[in-house]
Amino acid sequence: MKTVCRLLVVAGIGATIFSCSETQKPISVSEDIKGTWSGEIEGLGLAIVMHLEDSCTLDSPDQGAYGLKANATQSKDGTLKVKFLDMPGHFKGSLQGDSLIGTFSQSILKKRLAMGRGGIERNRPQTPVPPFPYDTEDLSFGHDGISLGGTLAAPSDCTPEATTAVVMVSGSGQQNRDEEIMEHRPFAVIADALARQGIASLRYDDRGCGESGGVFADATTFDFADDARAAVRCLRERGFRKVGVIGHSEGGTIAFILGADEQDAPDFIVSLAGMADRGDSTLFRQMARQLELQGTPQKMSGFAAKLAIKQMLKQQKGPWIDCFMKLDPAPYVAGIKCPCLALNGDKDTQVIPEFNLSKVEVLCPAADCRLYPGLNHLFQHCKSGMPVEYAGIEETFAPEVLADIVQWVNQQ
Repeated sequence: MKTVCRLLVVAGIGATIFSCSETQKPISVSEDIKGTWSGEIEGLGLAIVMHLEDSCTLDSPDQGAYGLKANATQSKDGTLKVKFLDMPGHFKGSLQGDSLIGTFSQSILKKRLAMGRGGIERNRPQTPVPPFPYDTEDLSFGHDGISLGGTLAAPSDCTPEATTAVVMVSGSGQQNRDEEIMEHRPFAVIADALARQGIASLRYDDRGCGESGGVFADATTFDFADDARAAVRCLRERGFRKVGVIGHSEGGTIAFILGADEQDAPDFIVSLAGMADRGDSTLFRQMARQLELQGTPQKMSGFAAKLAIKQMLKQQKGPWIDCFMKLDPAPYVAGIKCPCLALNGDKDTQVIPEFNLSKVEVLCPAADCRLYPGLNHLFQHCKSGMPVEYAGIEETFAPEVLADIVQWVNQQ
């Protein structure tokens, strides 16, 4: 889920492009305040990068938003005012020493934002760095006129007929083949771990992203499932003996869907925090859980969640959300026809395990279901499990989960 997901985040800055009648203007600020500034919104952990050059633009790298337009002016007393044009909100602050300190405001949200000079650099120690002890190949495959670009990672001595391979399916929201989010690249990390243990993998860019064609905004979960089926066919056409699917979040639900196919089902599936509950129920429970963790009393969280969802649905329209709200994965889970490994972190606040992993256990008794203590929706060790923690955690993917995936796949 872009994730963090296209939808399932309560405490984001909401960098959704909206219509604004004001046009962008050249900045009107003193020379000592020009340049690039960056910092994290207090209490949210989300990074903001502000570029004060000839004009003002903002980046929210943790949400994959760059070049958002803004207007910046400075009053005689030195107060800087930045009005956002591509999203609702503004920043008001002043230069204090070598820091730019003020308040980030968006709707009812008002948070302190302290910025220093320069950009944001995140430490991601698990991200694989070449040279790799395995082969990688960029390739393309497709269906129905849509071409998808991806990377095949395989052991250097790979003979397809003797090698197990997996297709990796990302969560909701437009993502590249590494499922990159907040500078984490979980699919690259998983692919690296698999290849080092003799397992090939194909990961690919979502529609309209990177090297893939198609129109992302026109697609539903079932369209993305068709893309995953095409990836499975691609590997089989290359001669791989056994082909499985590893999906995260929405991709985990797609793994359930493919696992229930009457024909051409994968040889096995791995669902990482896949939704088994209805979409509308998942969104409600997620909103309520995150509101409670933010301090909303439990007796009020349900009502507040319903209001938040109602407002969100007014702003976000299209085939994907219409499909998501009605989607019930339960019949697919009950119909899985291949070995299934279903994993969740017990601090996942997006696909909450007691309403999803527990449902898989009931609907598909043959599934190997595992709940990991202390892990969030991205399978990071965490404190609360709230999405606002994701960016600040250096770990991309828990090593113990990587080891379990590799062992289980090699047993298939």
